Amino acid sequence: MRKIWTSFLAVILVVPLLLQTTAHADSAINVYIDGSPLKTDQAPIMVQGRVMLPLRAIFEALNATVKWDQKAQMVTAIKGDTTIVLKIKSKVATINNQAVTLDVPAQSIKGRTMVPVRFVSEALGQEVGWNSKTKRVTITSSDNSGGNGNVGNPSAVSYVTLRDNGSNGDGRDLEVSFGKSLNEASAVDHYRVYIVKAGNASWFNLSATGKVSTGNYSTLLPTGSDQSLRLLSSTRDVDGAVIKANQSYVAFVLAVGKGNATNALSAASGTVTLDSGASVAAATNVKASDVSDYGDGRDISVSFTRPQNDSNINNYRVLIVKTKDVSGFNLSTANNASSQSYIIVNKSGSNTSLKGTLNSNSRDTSGEIIKNGVAYTAYVLSVSNSSTESNKLSSGSSSFTLNASAISIPTITQVRDQSDNGDGRDLRISFTKLSDESKISGYRVFVVKASDYANFNLSKANSVSSSNYTSFNKKNYNFDESLSSSARDVDGATIRTGVSYRVFVMAVGSGSYTGNNTLSSPSSAVTLSNIYSVGMVTNINVSDVYDNNDGRDLYVSYTRPSDESNISSYRILVVKTSNAGSFNLSKATAVSGYNYYTQASVGSNFNQALASGAKDVDGHKIQNGVSYNVFVLSVGKGSYNGTYTLSAKSSSITLSNNYTVGKATNITVNDISDHNDGRDLEVAFTRASDESNISNYRIMVVKSSNAGSFDLAKANLVNSYNYTEVNKGGNYKQSLSYNARDVDGNVIQNGVNYRVFVLSVGTGSYAGNNALSLGSSSTITLSYNYNVLPVPNVTVSDIGDNNDGRDLEVFFNKASDETSINHYRILVVKSANAGSFNLTKANAVNNSSNYTQVAKRGDNIKTALSSGARDVDGATIRNDVPYRVFVLSVGSGNNNALSQGSSEITLSMSNAAEEVIGLSATLEGNTGSFSDIKVSFNKVANENKISEYRILIVPSSSIGNFKVQDANNVTVADNYTRVAPRGSNVSQSLQNSRDAYGNAINTDTTYQVLVLSVAKSGNPADNTLSRASNQVRVNPNPDTVSIPAVSDVKVTSDASGITVSFTEPAAKQNIAEYAIIAVPKGTALDLATARSAYSDGKALKVKDGAAQIVTQDVYGAPINNTKLEYDIYVLSVPNMINAKIPALSPSYSAGLYVPPVQPEVTPPASSPPVVTPPEQPSVPVTTQ
Repeated sequence: MRKIWTSFLAVILVVPLLLQTTAHADSAINVYIDGSPLKTDQAPIMVQGRVMLPLRAIFEALNATVKWDQKAQMVTAIKGDTTIVLKIKSKVATINNQAVTLDVPAQSIKGRTMVPVRFVSEALGQEVGWNSKTKRVTITSSDNSGGNGNVGNPSAVSYVTLRDNGSNGDGRDLEVSFGKSLNEASAVDHYRVYIVKAGNASWFNLSATGKVSTGNYSTLLPTGSDQSLRLLSSTRDVDGAVIKANQSYVAFVLAVGKGNATNALSAASGTVTLDSGASVAAATNVKASDVSDYGDGRDISVSFTRPQNDSNINNYRVLIVKTKDVSGFNLSTANNASSQSYIIVNKSGSNTSLKGTLNSNSRDTSGEIIKNGVAYTAYVLSVSNSSTESNKLSSGSSSFTLNASAISIPTITQVRDQSDNGDGRDLRISFTKLSDESKISGYRVFVVKASDYANFNLSKANSVSSSNYTSFNKKNYNFDESLSSSARDVDGATIRTGVSYRVFVMAVGSGSYTGNNTLSSPSSAVTLSNIYSVGMVTNINVSDVYDNNDGRDLYVSYTRPSDESNISSYRILVVKTSNAGSFNLSKATAVSGYNYYTQASVGSNFNQALASGAKDVDGHKIQNGVSYNVFVLSVGKGSYNGTYTLSAKSSSITLSNNYTVGKATNITVNDISDHNDGRDLEVAFTRASDESNISNYRIMVVKSSNAGSFDLAKANLVNSYNYTEVNKGGNYKQSLSYNARDVDGNVIQNGVNYRVFVLSVGTGSYAGNNALSLGSSSTITLSYNYNVLPVPNVTVSDIGDNNDGRDLEVFFNKASDETSINHYRILVVKSANAGSFNLTKANAVNNSSNYTQVAKRGDNIKTALSSGARDVDGATIRNDVPYRVFVLSVGSGNNNALSQGSSEITLSMSNAAEEVIGLSATLEGNTGSFSDIKVSFNKVANENKISEYRILIVPSSSIGNFKVQDANNVTVADNYTRVAPRGSNVSQSLQNSRDAYGNAINTDTTYQVLVLSVAKSGNPADNTLSRASNQVRVNPNPDTVSIPAVSDVKVTSDASGITVSFTEPAAKQNIAEYAIIAVPKGTALDLATARSAYSDGKALKVKDGAAQIVTQDVYGAPINNTKLEYDIYVLSVPNMINAKIPALSPSYSAGLYVPPVQPEVTPPASSPPVVTPPEQPSVPVTTQ
């Protein structure tokens, strides 16, 4: 009893020590007792840097008796043999008559007695947690009598991840990460991390954990957050074996319960196989891009960063893996991938980044041709060039899917808050139009809450309702647009101030590209605010906190604007939901002063129930049974007097007598069968502690997509066909019926994400006053996990001469339904024992060394076993022993299935030579002869059967018809290059000048290389021809290669000087640059002089034929085109790599420039005085 009190006092004392004194009251503080939220009529607040909590609510939650002395202003709380006395405004309290000094006195705030959390400074030792991000206080009482009175058993950790993060070949390479148990604070004592050989994972269960010695697992204490553990070199697996290289492992995490609680074991992590201690470095920064529109491998370009030191790397292999298969893809599967399932990228030059583009025949690692519409992930395998260091696999690229669309992606350049309308008009978006808009009909702008933007993608954008995005028609210029006042975010909420958003832009395909839309990257975050006038309240929350049937039941909280400098007060307006849709700023300012609640203070957030006489905006008293929404009006002051801003509305609330109907808790769900209906769904929950006012419970199954908005009002409306009714009395655990339905009326089935709620149904005077459970279950998706099928068509082949498992190739068809299969095990059985080998014996083969584990791939499987492979008796696989092979389908649950046995096989030696791999041809040197070709290939694994290798050069035009018989017929020594086995890989230049047909190797023909492995047996039938290398063509000797001259030289002589332009040659790949040379008319220019002018800087050097002004002549004198005429030449300058002979154009004349003559202008004389001429005598006019 006393421990309960100390747990309460712990929060009073410790929380202010955990909180920084600079904390603000605008982030709500939540208190949880033993995992259950403590609801109070007044939220915790800060006073003088100390958190104040409502005393009565906490004491009553801990079943204490509280007495109030109005006259003495004193509260007395009694629990068992503990008595606490506090006096309002006094800094001295007593615990069992022992005085304790408080930092801040108890005080009455808004009608509630509040106490400082730093209370009885030295009296505590209970567990109190504080999460600074969520502002959450967690109290764990020692006897678990706080909160809901039942801590329960710990839940399993939410995930377990095992990674190989090193190359030591021991436990130091392994890192285990896991998510904390959901009820860690109240139920978990500690965690245990188990490392299990992957072959034993199927039998490792909760019972098995109790048999593991203490030295064979790692222990971690709870921290309140997810954890990671890097193991040690001495770490052992559950069998007691030190962790080592070349062994596959999985990890489990056990949540160990407190007291007598049962433990909870996680699911297994993915499988990890440690590399040997020595390995080459991995490629990094692997990126895959959709670069074309062929619908095959040519669309994929993969780039990556090569290791800083790759001298020990022969080349790189790019592998494309279906994203759905990446969980089973590792170094082992990469090493065993068929050569058709990767491309080779050779090291080249000093570039830190390399790139490879696939071809039309490229396949993914399952052997399927790469195609559109499939999600892939790219990996890069660093291939070691030595036998002492192993290969290394990169991390995967981001998942990508090839699309038929060639529509480019819009680019957002800016989003900003431009005004104070409190809606979409405030949000202005700028984005760049597509350079080619012929494939699209227009654009869509999506506004996404910043809290959700990481989950927003093209698929979700395509499914957004047209009312929840803004469309723009395409136009000939970039966009800079504001949204409309009615614009909504993708969730259907109107855009408003105080919410952080990110914006996406979609280009909408049209015509043959209809449906092939593209989505931009997200914009930067933007939060609209009233920075231009009166700020708006945000985060309005409402709750039903009492059963008074008036305003005291309605608890309202909100977050004030960050800038209150223009605000005098706030008005809380309660509006009937039926009128809330049309309630606007005009109506809000017209509400009578009797019909709203005024909060005069600014500077803090509001957290309070309304008064008993509170009314809605229509003047009606607030009461039960009426659906309301709450708005808050910000009232301006000063120069903004008469200016108002209306908030968005709260969620709807209907008050009811719901505090006397208990709620179900601890809802858990499990998938327990394979009926594909409600019988697969097992539901358990803890009933209400007081069931006196409850008639029964209703189990309601809700699609996860709708669970966030599922509340009491919706639960009360669910049709009786769409829930399962359960009688009260005792806790509940059972599966639903075969015809159980979700709340939408759909039959419960596989493949749908569900969450489960429980409704407590009131009875008697509380009939109709139901209560919805405290939260829901976790999400569950039913699936086929019990029906495990065997594989058909197990066949075997002898493919080598190693006298071990590598000679044994096993093929089998995948099971017709792999849904419930975790992996396959290949079991090799001596034929003498095969007749009695059955499922029971197969399940008993627990030593992972005695079978070969194969990950399911979604396709048929062909694989050769390893050199160390053993049969089920533990004997190494070898020649001359008859075997039959079985395949065990290992279920995700506890069920397995065994295939029929293969036909009998007895391995034996063969004289056939092996085919070389890793064949490539490169050019090294520029002599223009056969010796420039360098050939590299990997030696065969077993050279004991090889007498020699023959390197054959074949024109690419003939490569398709060149077979092993043709190679055997090349007997003239000058027509191939002989290489003797040397025990190492081969890399050398050609020794002979002729191709396989006896023709001289030349610079005009494209060739490919083949290697014939010649068997020691001397029998041509035992020879093996390799696959063709890449294409290669000898470059001519650059000393003999000339480059072309320019053409169409245009010369203009004018006031600005001499301007020259020209047309570059079509074949300009070997041209480094050009030089324009001006020569005074009458002076000859030859190629040697042109070269000298270029070298001496007396020519104008240019990169292309664009118009340029020549400023000096060949002698370095300035151009003077008013006195001299010039001849203009253009010199083509070779790059000196592939060509060394320059080319000079013909001369082109630049004539004299004669400036135009300006006419002389006589300045006007000053105006002479006006002179009146003398009057002339009249002359008579004679008419003839």
